[in-house]
Amino acid sequence: MFRALARASVALGPQAAGWVRTMASQQLLVAPPKALLKPLSIPNRLLLGPGPSNLAPRILAAGGLQMIGHMHKEMFQIMDEIKEGIQYVFQTKNPLTLAVSGSGHCALEAALFNLLEPGDSFLVGANGIWGQRAADIGERIGARVHSMVKDPGGYYTLQDVEEGLAQHKPVLLFLTQGESSSGVLQPLDGYGDLCHRYKCLLLVDTVASLGGVPIYMDQQ
Repeated sequence: MFRALARASVALGPQAAGWVRTMASQQLLVAPPKALLKPLSIPNRLLLGPGPSNLAPRILAAGGLQMIGHMHKEMFQIMDEIKEGIQYVFQTKNPLTLAVSGSGHCALEAALFNLLEPGDSFLVGANGIWGQRAADIGERIGARVHSMVKDPGGYYTLQDVEEGLAQHKPVLLFLTQGESSSGVLQPLDGYGDLCHRYKCLLLVDTVASLGGVPIYMDQQ
């Protein structure tokens, strides 16, 4: 960035003094870090973990396109396309599909803080680190957390869930579709209908499973 600004200043000549301002235009007490003057070298790696994965070449190419502002008309088109893409990935016709920039934990925290109030009954399928984290966030919110604990590799049957719903009468049930700490896949067919019968919302963590196995949001 420093080099680009310096080249721009040279190219513009005297007129740059009137309206081009950078940190280098001022008297600074700390020199620019030498590390920022070195080119960034990223090795080629095949990412197979539950977190970041390799991008398709067209995605990498899109990252090098001209920058646009967040209020430009092209950005609104991009956001509309993202919403339609989310509807496809989650197999839903619900127009209220929202993209939030952040980590999986950020998404979990955003969902729980918007669905739970202090004192609410919260039923959690805790069969790995993500259920445990959901329970921890629920406790910090002040909800009455009821954890259905299973050993790593275990999953929840409809009977397991119905017993928890009948006993605790929660406003929200949390399940992890793809528990990345153990690799277990949680079935989802019928769980939405079960929650409807008990007047309970269903929140599903699909961070590690989405794109690998389908989720039918409108049916499940």
